Amino acid sequence: MSYLGKVNRDKNIFSYLFVIVCMVICSGCTETGRGQAFPVLKGPYLGQKPPGMIPEVFASEVFTDFKYTFCSVFSPDGNEYYFAAARSENDKAGIYWMRRRNQKWTKPEPAPFNSLEIDHDMRFSADGSQIFFQSWRPLPGSNTPDELGCLWFSVRKKTGWSEPQPVKCGGRILRAGYPDISRNGTLYFSTRDKNTRNVDIHSSRFINGTFASPENLGNSINTEYIEGDLCVSADERFIIVSCWERPDNTGGGESDLYISFRQNDGSWTKLINMGENINTEYIENCPTISPDERYFFFQRFDGRDKSETYWVDARIIEDLKPEELK
Repeated sequence: MSYLGKVNRDKNIFSYLFVIVCMVICSGCTETGRGQAFPVLKGPYLGQKPPGMIPEVFASEVFTDFKYTFCSVFSPDGNEYYFAAARSENDKAGIYWMRRRNQKWTKPEPAPFNSLEIDHDMRFSADGSQIFFQSWRPLPGSNTPDELGCLWFSVRKKTGWSEPQPVKCGGRILRAGYPDISRNGTLYFSTRDKNTRNVDIHSSRFINGTFASPENLGNSINTEYIEGDLCVSADERFIIVSCWERPDNTGGGESDLYISFRQNDGSWTKLINMGENINTEYIENCPTISPDERYFFFQRFDGRDKSETYWVDARIIEDLKPEELK
């Protein structure tokens, strides 16, 4: 081979390798963590195609960097999305958010009020001016993470979210989990008895600018078993609760989702299992209703490797309502 031929051959090989290297570098630049390139998301609900009456995984392409995701919450105006997540078994769960800017959704990042301790279970007030969540961060005046976790809230200001403060009911800091708040300001949450494993659902009415002492929702909702995560409709016409270890759970699953409807006299119906379209042999919890009440979100966890957020048309709720209340 002539010298010129060798030079041309070497140039061709170099050009080929250069192109390959550039492709690899560019590919690496578009990836995020373990996942693929973060997608361009436009439109309501992260641009996802709305589900029908069978639950579907919600926005799986968004959560590729996380092993566990749960507790989906959209702001009332639909322009912010919050979720709780952990990247691995050893990662503390935290709160992440995404925002819709110029019609495009931003990549997930830690929420402004997220701490270095465990944070999750978020809920908005009806007007979006406050967000409530559970946190194990130290209480004011302490440097030690809280042992059981308390409810906290942050207020939306022009400059962003305020510094979080613990929620007080009846003048006392509220050690509780999974809050929700109705349109009239009544706060719902789950609390654990200090001396037993029992967890019940309570409510606290907002009176004269403060939350009153908690009230147990009664034995239509609370049983000898564990009633944990919950969501309540804005007008309090129904409440959805995750119930653990009940003998009538679908497929023997540890946790199923149940629903109760408000009756004309203000009492609640007995909890109704939401059925095999929602409940499986896996763990179902973290119920949420979208701000427009068109979709129902929940978490499904296989108990080992993965937890994902599902959504389904909220008409399934009306289908479960007893005939006498329709």
